[in-house]
Amino acid sequence: MVTMETAESPFSIPFGHWGMDNANNPLTVSWFVTLLLLILFLIARSNLKAVPQGLQNFFEMIIEFVQGLSEPLVGKQAEFFFPLFFYLFTFILFSNLIGLIPGSACPTSRVDMNLGMALVVFLSTHFWGIKTKGFKGYFAHFLPPSIEIDPNSGLGMKILMRGVVALLWIMMPPIHLVGELVKPVSLTLRLFGNMMGKEKVLAVSILLVGAFWGDSFVSKMIAVAPGILRTLITVLGVFVSFIQAFVFMFLSMVYIGEAVKKHEEAEGAH
Repeated sequence: MVTMETAESPFSIPFGHWGMDNANNPLTVSWFVTLLLLILFLIARSNLKAVPQGLQNFFEMIIEFVQGLSEPLVGKQAEFFFPLFFYLFTFILFSNLIGLIPGSACPTSRVDMNLGMALVVFLSTHFWGIKTKGFKGYFAHFLPPSIEIDPNSGLGMKILMRGVVALLWIMMPPIHLVGELVKPVSLTLRLFGNMMGKEKVLAVSILLVGAFWGDSFVSKMIAVAPGILRTLITVLGVFVSFIQAFVFMFLSMVYIGEAVKKHEEAEGAH
């Protein structure tokens, strides 16, 4: 009988024959992705040409893509944060794609893996935001704006305005605090939900093949449909893998850009 666990990995990689029974898990696959990226980077760099080809062309397209997005969002410090954005995009993309290989674990279908990347973005946002603007300047956006009360206004209006100011001072700091804490949670769950959902849909297609498969020709023909659906979902998964890597990187740029861009830069970008 086919279970959901076996359906998620219909083909198993025989690591046990090599004494590595627990080799196929999200953590070790993430190490493999990191090592694979390092090797590909070194190969591309070892044979640089004026007219890029192969791996050099592939990585140069990604570099131009990331730079083109980061410069308007992060401003003058885009070059400084480029390695972070570039690695987030390539790591998530390759992790997602490897997860499409039957029998391979998908690192980004785990909450802990995604949370680790989200926390790197979260800590970078606030650390460099404080370093760039200073403690007082950075946390100024947590507080309500200064509201001047017209001295010529009536007593009732003055009391009302002071009440509004007091209410803003009570409400805005916790609202902003919750908003900041939600950001890494949002990054984590968005990537986790899409990658885990993809794996479950692929697993259900295998379960349907097993459920419909029978001795008759008609049942075999019906069982072929979920198999074809699995193939189509896998092809669609390549596109989803790119989109999820892009969304994670793009939101990281937005969060860090909001933290490190000074008021003059933000005004100039509009």
